[in-house]
Amino acid sequence: MLRMAVITDRISFVLQNFIICVNAVIPSAIYLAIGVILKASGAITDKEVKRFTHIVFLTLYPFMMFDNLYDRHIEENMNMLLVVYGVAFTLLQFAISWIFVCKIEKDNYQRGAMIQGLYRGNFVLMGLPIAINLFGKGNVATVAVLILFIVPIYNASAVILFERFRGGKADILTIIRRILTNPIIEGAIAAMVLMAFHIKLPETLHSAATALSDATSPVALILLGAGLNIKAFQSDRGRIAICTVGKLIVFPAICLAGAAALGFTGVPLIALTLMVGTPDALAAFTMASSMEGNGELAGELVVITTMLSCITMPLWLFALKTAGLF
Repeated sequence: MLRMAVITDRISFVLQNFIICVNAVIPSAIYLAIGVILKASGAITDKEVKRFTHIVFLTLYPFMMFDNLYDRHIEENMNMLLVVYGVAFTLLQFAISWIFVCKIEKDNYQRGAMIQGLYRGNFVLMGLPIAINLFGKGNVATVAVLILFIVPIYNASAVILFERFRGGKADILTIIRRILTNPIIEGAIAAMVLMAFHIKLPETLHSAATALSDATSPVALILLGAGLNIKAFQSDRGRIAICTVGKLIVFPAICLAGAAALGFTGVPLIALTLMVGTPDALAAFTMASSMEGNGELAGELVVITTMLSCITMPLWLFALKTAGLF
């Protein structure tokens, strides 16, 4: 009887952990599904999806980043070991992806999209909401701080990457401009300036910023779902399979093993999980298309990794939860 009780308790513990992890991802999956349904019903066109996605990126993303940093005591949430590890692993991931792809792919037109597909994640749009679902809105400043360092690396490395493979040369001024004009970075800068000068936003303005922040994830994910081409994966199957496995399984396994060995737990560990385990960023498609890379392949990678991450992300979170790491 005692043995049976122990087994029952263990099963209950594992099931509870699994439900917690699945629940963290379910809202994102629901928003994506709504977008898919809207597109299938003809309620929104591809042209409208592209237009509204751009509008959301310019108008809502800054508030999402601002709200998660403003008045959150950044200095208390500045985990330098986390930042150093996150930045170092992102750069390592970029370098390994570059070397690996150049070994197996000879066509420069394909290389840029494949490399970007292996290292550039949708950290902001899919990572931050999952963190909020797990820990609560006021407890994820650590994740937002890591985003602040990782997003510029994504932007700068993508410019260097595609310039290299189209035969051009990356201009440092262009890279700096792309970083400083990124709405996510602008929102972060605004929050830090206000806090640096101890400027308190009037409650009305703060409430408005919070409301816009809260609207970002549902609207952006619905548009992402509407933009998914479910018929993707018709071509380039080998390239897509390699990049998908690397992005969602291999790199997360390496990153999290190193993080666990260094003693990361709780929110910092989840921040790293979301950094490395989220699907390809929608910006990857835009970057590849605008800089003479294979935009079609980049778009297919966004579709496939986004759909499969709804399976892999809960599993990664479940593994960490079961191990007692958060």
